[in-house]
Amino acid sequence: METNVQTSQYDQAVTKNEVSMGKLLNILGLFIFAGTALTNITTPLPSIEDTKQFLYCIVGSAFIYFLLVNIYFTGQIGRKVVLTTLFLLGCFSIFMAIYLATNPVSH
Repeated sequence: METNVQTSQYDQAVTKNEVSMGKLLNILGLFIFAGTALTNITTPLPSIEDTKQFLYCIVGSAFIYFLLVNIYFTGQIGRKVVLTTLFLLGCFSIFMAIYLATNPVSH
């Protein structure tokens, strides 16, 4: 008597194209965020506090960018996580735009 054993291991291979695309996006991100940080040297902001906020924004954006790029190329679940995160960030951006339009900040 022979047993018919079927295994259902889902193994997704990462192709060379995906690896090179991930490297390309990481290098592109370095140029984008380094160039953005460099603008503070060429056109300085009026105060130290503004400069700190600008640099915090760049560092936070770079962190999110590189995190999402590297999660995206981990597989199908990573892609779903990235797309869900981008959707939530988009909704949050719209919410903040509406909030700031209706509640202007006064200095």
